[in-house]
Amino acid sequence: MRHVTFSQIGGPEVLKVEQFELPEVGPGEVRVQIEAIGVNRFEALYRRNFYVVPPLLPSVLGAEGVGVITHTGSQVQGHEVGDRVTILPVQTPFVGSGTYATHANVPAFALAKSIEGTSAAEEAAIWMAGLQAYNLITKLPVVQGDAVVVTAGTSPVGSALIQFAREMGATVFATTRSAARKRELEELGAHYAIATDEENLSDAVKAATDGKGARVVLDTVGGALLTQCVLSLAEGGNVFSYGAQASPDITAARVDVPLVALDRRSLSFVDLFELTEVPERFEAAKNYIRRTVTSGAFVPRIDSTYKLKDVQEAHRRMEDGSLNGKVVILID
Repeated sequence: MRHVTFSQIGGPEVLKVEQFELPEVGPGEVRVQIEAIGVNRFEALYRRNFYVVPPLLPSVLGAEGVGVITHTGSQVQGHEVGDRVTILPVQTPFVGSGTYATHANVPAFALAKSIEGTSAAEEAAIWMAGLQAYNLITKLPVVQGDAVVVTAGTSPVGSALIQFAREMGATVFATTRSAARKRELEELGAHYAIATDEENLSDAVKAATDGKGARVVLDTVGGALLTQCVLSLAEGGNVFSYGAQASPDITAARVDVPLVALDRRSLSFVDLFELTEVPERFEAAKNYIRRTVTSGAFVPRIDSTYKLKDVQEAHRRMEDGSLNGKVVILID
């Protein structure tokens, strides 16, 4: 057994792959032999002590993964040895014994049966992005014809949001920083692609909606773009923000929006656990993700894959700032 640990705060270079032995599984746990791991931005923030939860050193990493059950606890029902499962991000900053590993002990409630027909890498790219996107887009019911703005459309969450909004019948506005990447947004299903380094977001949205603006903006960037997000809203519209990608330290992220811009409009910060902690919404999210993956309405995007021994390189890619989908670690 091998797992990734870090004993000091810092960049990717602090990550180490070490041998270890897991304890026996607890009554409500399973042991998963892991095949693929989804790499997430909050894990890089946690390693740098820029996350909302400070690390207790030495620390493990990993909140999601895909693999096969090898052991089950005495109280586990609905999961059997040999089942291929996904470990869902139901805890922060890591689930169970941590999924950056060849094997992990995790609570059975964190598991979902893998989606038939998906590879381990594809499955590792589905759930974190899919759950957060579902959480954002269902804060208000999105119906046919609604104007929906999605920022950072080439990110894992952004690309899932574009596909979900399109599947729900919305008119989708999606942003990227550079005009060179607008084509990617259109291929994902965006009706309008906006390069925010060269175009004014609110002007573009208002021009395409006859001055009305968008009913909802789903933002994963934060920072200075938030003002443009608010100014893009129609009267009664809402911005739901997640991630604050513009800030290297999420604990230092701030909102600087003119007060009058929020007249008859609202701005909220959203976290994933408000979904996973509500059983009815969590179950609805899992069913929706399964359905859209199976139908082809939601296709996960994989930026790059790495081996466990190359975890430092995987984190460097995560922090590169030009992702084209999910970074995935594959276990030999």
